Amino acid sequence: MTWIKNRTNLVWGLLILAIAAFFGYRYVQLGHLVYLAYVVAFGGLGLLSLINQLPQRWQNLTFNLGISLFFLDFVFAEISLADVFRAMANADYRMLLLSMGMILLHIYFRTVRWQWLLKPMGQVAFWPACRALLIGITGNTVLPARAGEFLRAYVLGRSTGLAKTGVFATLVVERIFDGLTVLLILLVVIIWGVHNERLQLIGILGAIFYVGVMVGLIVFMLKRHWADALINKFLPPHLAKRVLGLLDGFSSGLVVLKNPAQLAMVTFWNMLTWGIILISFWFGLLAFDFGSPLPWQAPVLMLPAMALGLTVPAAPGGVGLVQAAIKLTLDLTYAGLPVAANFQESVAAAGILIHFTQFAPEVIPGIFCFMYEGLSTREVSAGRSLGQSDANIVANLPD
Repeated sequence: MTWIKNRTNLVWGLLILAIAAFFGYRYVQLGHLVYLAYVVAFGGLGLLSLINQLPQRWQNLTFNLGISLFFLDFVFAEISLADVFRAMANADYRMLLLSMGMILLHIYFRTVRWQWLLKPMGQVAFWPACRALLIGITGNTVLPARAGEFLRAYVLGRSTGLAKTGVFATLVVERIFDGLTVLLILLVVIIWGVHNERLQLIGILGAIFYVGVMVGLIVFMLKRHWADALINKFLPPHLAKRVLGLLDGFSSGLVVLKNPAQLAMVTFWNMLTWGIILISFWFGLLAFDFGSPLPWQAPVLMLPAMALGLTVPAAPGGVGLVQAAIKLTLDLTYAGLPVAANFQESVAAAGILIHFTQFAPEVIPGIFCFMYEGLSTREVSAGRSLGQSDANIVANLPD
């Protein structure tokens, strides 16, 4: 195991040193002392990782922070910060408040969608589901590896008595619906709006992945006995019993895939869930003067850009990734249009304020829900460990 640990530290160290090298290159380009500070900090931490003196938690944190700083540099490096603050001061905060209001509606629609996914397991009241949803969103904001999803399943399972693995299975289905919706919206933009080869490649690869996962889940539900036979054939009896128990719980959350009427209702609420996000983005972008009327493609493209961007590891809350997604969106949709002299500064200001309007209505209530549920640090760890169940089983398999 020591050589595996050493190799892991080597990989982390090289990744962190690569970030230090990037900031060294930026220092040579621009000469700002902040880049030199980054080089010293990331270079030192990278070397500590190489000699096995940096704990894994700090390796993850250092790398994620480096990714965020990389994207923040992409947005803020060569613009006037004074003009950014001026654009923020001149923003129409009425539009930003409307944008935040749409996020509150989004939370309602998303909770009802989840209730429909949970229906085959039992009737779940709105508020327990909403609290678990908000806690999960908050967990995703501050915990690594989207551990908030496991925490969300744990919280609802604890409060309702439903099987936690079954609840987690409904989140898998929910994520497939989200992924397919985002890709559909991206396809609309590619066909009728922004023609970009990279966007096309992302759309094709994403469609293959999500359609493949959905087909796999449907086959699993319809031919579950195939999986049971393979598990009983190749695993020792005591491990086979544990794996089959997990699959029973997981399958309970997939029953909705067998019910066309319930799938139709999930699809209906899914359309409302994502449609209100588009309206929220539209209000948020209307708060700023970019020099030309807002193209319809801007809020539509911003949705997949932000959704896909937030899958990249980064600092808590997606700092840097959100700003980069908004900049990419506006650079593409305003290409060829007359823009204001302070266009890039307005884009950066939009990145800061829209980020707040999108996250605050979810995270602030999520913190209160966390306190209302009385979750302890031990229970947060238990929720995060829910996602490690399969890994623990695999680790116990004989060589």
